[in-house]
Amino acid sequence: MKDIHVAPSGPNVLFVDEAQDLNPMQLKLVRNWGAHADYFVQAADDDQCIYSWIGASPEAVLDPPIPDDHKIFLEQSFRVPRAIHSLASGFILQVTRREEKQYRPRDAAGLVCRLAAGHWRYPDSIVENSALRHVERGQSVMFPASCSYMLRPLVAALRKRGVPFHNPYRKSNGFWNPLGVTRRNSAANRLSALLSAHLAHGGSGRWTVHDLSLWLEWLRSEGTLRAGAFDEVKLMPPGAAVTLDTLVQIFEPPALAGLIEAFGADHKRLIEWWRGRLMPSVASRVRFPADVATYSGVAALKETPKIIVGTIHSAKGGEADVVYLFPDLSRAGSGNYERFGPLRDSVIRLFYVGMTRARDTLYICPQEGPLAARL
Repeated sequence: MKDIHVAPSGPNVLFVDEAQDLNPMQLKLVRNWGAHADYFVQAADDDQCIYSWIGASPEAVLDPPIPDDHKIFLEQSFRVPRAIHSLASGFILQVTRREEKQYRPRDAAGLVCRLAAGHWRYPDSIVENSALRHVERGQSVMFPASCSYMLRPLVAALRKRGVPFHNPYRKSNGFWNPLGVTRRNSAANRLSALLSAHLAHGGSGRWTVHDLSLWLEWLRSEGTLRAGAFDEVKLMPPGAAVTLDTLVQIFEPPALAGLIEAFGADHKRLIEWWRGRLMPSVASRVRFPADVATYSGVAALKETPKIIVGTIHSAKGGEADVVYLFPDLSRAGSGNYERFGPLRDSVIRLFYVGMTRARDTLYICPQEGPLAARL
């Protein structure tokens, strides 16, 4: 900020996107750089300024004021339908300071529903009676909450039913991405490799050595593998087809007989055979992917999940056809909400962001207790 007055590579044009997420020091830096560019654009929406803990604030992005003839408003939403637009636009007016702006909803009615049952501590009825029906229709579903701990019962409910879910905006968070399909050696990918040869699911009837090595690595040796079997597999060409002779070299006779029998049955039997011979240290990691394959089908291990789970902060910038918004707050968040001024404003902006993630339907879930925003 003090020594580098021109942006790296000396650009003629500088666009600063999501500028409302920058703190005053960061904004000062990019403004310095913008002063040395021919064209400087600061793209921001102060209504979506929700990273207050790093110093981001509406004041930081709105001050010093920008001349009116230098302001460009994006007046058309391509996500928010009319019903949700009406609710969110009225809700955000509660903040004490904002840039006045008008934008049109997309040309769709949309729907806002207030649920009578199913708060964050007991979300089973929401999952069973509503969310899964939307998924069956091919719609994407998002569950945003103000705090991550409020999502734990939901994650437990989804895992119990073998329903795949993820958070594409926080892929490094394993709790929200338990299938881990982006990681080569994840339990889901190993299970997919096991099932890849099953004829009932479009397989060729044979594994490649690469597939075999993935699901073989987690098997316990005693009673299952011949001595040095895994080392032999490592020496084989990864793309080579696995033959019966190959399996005879690798498996103890009783284990091979069980494998052949399970392979000839449905995929559930094959999964049971594999899970029954896993090393104890990895058995718990396989439970959820196995339940997904059993209850939601083998393809669900590879497909992008329809359900998104995460905090409102993690979902900023994202969207889903259907959003279930939990209104609850932590004790600290409730303390901020009950005050007048910037602290309360930060909570209002947070839930404004949560509301506007929905493309078609917004469900306002019932609050669990008195600590909640009034949506």
